[in-house]
Amino acid sequence: MKKKTKIAFLDRDGVLNLSSINNGYIGRINDFKWMPGAKKLIKLLKEKNFKIVIVTNQSGIARGYFSIKDVYKLHRYLKDDLIKFGAKIDKIYFCPYHKDGIIKKYKKKSSLRKPGIGMFLKVSKVWNIDRKKSFMIGDQKTDMVFAKRAKIKGYLFDEKNLHKFVKKR
Repeated sequence: MKKKTKIAFLDRDGVLNLSSINNGYIGRINDFKWMPGAKKLIKLLKEKNFKIVIVTNQSGIARGYFSIKDVYKLHRYLKDDLIKFGAKIDKIYFCPYHKDGIIKKYKKKSSLRKPGIGMFLKVSKVWNIDRKKSFMIGDQKTDMVFAKRAKIKGYLFDEKNLHKFVKKR
């Protein structure tokens, strides 16, 4: 039996990212601004042996606001920036699809899109998830539905400092 893994599932925009420009469609490095306490929280969770997994809907790709390459560059920047801080993201999953997209390749419904649990299922192929100790932090109802469907705890983040938010729980 594979060892069980504690995973902190984190939404990106509105949780790790403070910026809400472009109606929240953030796909480029210069549009991203770290949420206060986000880096500190990730470092703390890593010290407590959690895997850090970002699960994020990125329909801005399907809508033509930015390219998939832009998102990959942004995610590389996040990982590199955290390494400088002494922290680490283990995996980033994102859904580029949306049924109302204008980019043909990405115009479709997908179970990867939260509240679907396609991204959770991808993570479960990598690690044997300890559902009792794992959790999701998101800023939308869809994130809480994702957590419920994945049978993990869900925390709705609606504050201004991620580290302080988690410390209260």
